[in-house]
Amino acid sequence: MRGVKPDVSSDPAGSAAAGAAPAPHSSLMRDLAHELRDALSPVASSLDLLRLQNFDPQASRSAAERIDRGLRRALLLLDTFALADECERGTLPLQLQSCRLSELLQAASATVAAALAARCAGSPGAAVEVLADRDRSVRLLASLLQHADELAAPDGPITVQVQAHAPVLAVRFSAVARERVGEHCFDSWRTPSATVMALRTARRLMLLQGGSLQLRPVSADEFEFIATFAPSVAGAVAPAPEAGSPDHGPRERVSAPAGTVTRVLIVDDSAEVRKAYSEALVALGYSVTEAVNAEEALRIIESDAPHVALIDIHLPQMNGYRLAQTVKARVGSTVRLIMLSGMTMDVLTQRMSRQAGFDACLDKMAGPAALHRLLQSPDDDSSA
Repeated sequence: MRGVKPDVSSDPAGSAAAGAAPAPHSSLMRDLAHELRDALSPVASSLDLLRLQNFDPQASRSAAERIDRGLRRALLLLDTFALADECERGTLPLQLQSCRLSELLQAASATVAAALAARCAGSPGAAVEVLADRDRSVRLLASLLQHADELAAPDGPITVQVQAHAPVLAVRFSAVARERVGEHCFDSWRTPSATVMALRTARRLMLLQGGSLQLRPVSADEFEFIATFAPSVAGAVAPAPEAGSPDHGPRERVSAPAGTVTRVLIVDDSAEVRKAYSEALVALGYSVTEAVNAEEALRIIESDAPHVALIDIHLPQMNGYRLAQTVKARVGSTVRLIMLSGMTMDVLTQRMSRQAGFDACLDKMAGPAALHRLLQSPDDDSSA
């Protein structure tokens, strides 16, 4: 077992390049906190639902399944972020050995969904030998395919090519939205799924193996992930990690006027969160509508405005802040806006939510019972 631990502590330039300052690590912890709150909020909501339904046997079975899924997802997230932390610090133990790149790709394809594997066309190329940690590289390549699938146009081809006589693998795809693709994809440790390696972690892992990972434009709407491995004849030299990305800005809360509330719109891209809140709110006597993204939410609000819109911040394409600003611009204060936050509350988060137009902020971990109290509260500066 080879532990790769680049030492940059005695080299000021190396330390800066490694991003060893506390900020990137605290950003990792912030992202972890957000992901864990997302995973565990349905657990808290399910417990609320059980109490509201007096532990009805049928409700108990449904809640137990949701609790099980939430806890399993949380455990996967802990493993995912532990890997990210070791990659950031350069302390990840690696078993570097000579591997055939085409075989790594074949093994990676076998781990992804069958539909995705069938969508990926291309040639395995020549028998190129690379120096890599086999198991981690298989997971890394599988994650590249999944990220390409996430960013690509629906049903568009994903071309995978191993270059002849070079330790380079390219994953090409046509982007569904050009603005979603760029270096910012490597800024965060967050991923579409707890089982998918973040692009930032994948890049760090490639560096620790003596290689690199890049994203480059090919044409107006085509892009490629380029994974360059160390050739098998090279030594297992661990380069210093690259500079850490800036910390993501936190999120925030605000207040809301109380009133008679019967109709609630839940806007969240997590089906588990929507289901958990919807079931509990219906049990409390509310009429609930769900939206998976901002576009769907705006259609609902403009056609039949609810009394309250419960909005997640991390929505695809248009985030919760922009959605709140758009709702305020179109319908004014006729809809009470409550931020559904998976982030830890702080002063900046509160200020940002006020500026966006939110009336109040609810911690996802607080659950539907806290939302019910918030909706019934006359306090003009309420939060939970």
